[in-house]
Amino acid sequence: MAGRFSFSVPERRHAGDPWFRVGQVDVGTTVLIAGLCVLSMFVWAAAPNALDTLRLFPDDVKGGQIWRLVTWPLANPPSIWTAITIAIFWYFGREIEGLLGRVKFAVLLTVLAVVPGLVATLLDISLEGIRPLEFGVFLIFIAEFPYVRFFFGIPAWVLGAVFVAIEVLQLLGLREEERILLLFISIAVAAVTARTMGLAQSLPWIPALPIGGANANSTRRRSSGRSGGGRISRPRRDRGGGEVVAGPWSSSGRGGPTRAGAPLPQPPISPDMIADQAALDALLDKIAAGGMDALSADEKRRLNDLSKRMRGNRR
Repeated sequence: MAGRFSFSVPERRHAGDPWFRVGQVDVGTTVLIAGLCVLSMFVWAAAPNALDTLRLFPDDVKGGQIWRLVTWPLANPPSIWTAITIAIFWYFGREIEGLLGRVKFAVLLTVLAVVPGLVATLLDISLEGIRPLEFGVFLIFIAEFPYVRFFFGIPAWVLGAVFVAIEVLQLLGLREEERILLLFISIAVAAVTARTMGLAQSLPWIPALPIGGANANSTRRRSSGRSGGGRISRPRRDRGGGEVVAGPWSSSGRGGPTRAGAPLPQPPISPDMIADQAALDALLDKIAAGGMDALSADEKRRLNDLSKRMRGNRR
């Protein structure tokens, strides 16, 4: 199985603080939402009508029950597909939350729920379940890492295009043209919001709202290492023509060390930082050659420690 995927990360690669902790589990925004979705399946089993207070019914929203614009993703009747959807949301949500932080990711999810909820109310469409949010988070991940390799070496952007096409074909077959419109509006909202928050910088054609300009620039500088602070950049080797994504410390395809053809000024680099960068590069080269499975447990811990240290040096 080694090397089948080009995207793999060590455990706990992100240093963001959780909202709270339950035993040994750090509960951030992703874990909290996924846990509430799982809980809703048990609530449905005990009292199926109990989830009606969470679902988005257009007439009820127009009647003043505006909380439904936020709560509809938490209404999830149990099924194997619901469980898979929650698992996908949890997996890719952790990655986006790691880049944005718990608060901004919570804001992102709120926008992904409220704006499509308002559109659904206008179109007289009922909504429930985490699936639309999961799909939006998955597409945001693809926009951030478009050349990550998935099954059989398929680039992420190809997989995303296929999933969108399948979704459209299903809705066409069901003759639900209003839901197709809602789907594309939801995708647009996800793209613009992500770009405004500093993600998807490799897709400059996506507009960004001016309200998040300063924070977006700060987020990209931290994640891509463009702001100086000791980052020693050198090109990463790729496999199969795609980008090898080794985590938020990777800067491949997102800017690089120059701007407008001129090198950015760099502060003095200490010997310790040079040694850390060399050790990190050696581990990344090993991942590029054989996948994450090529690293031993000690090397994975070392990779995690080095990535955190390098991020700290860049702040």
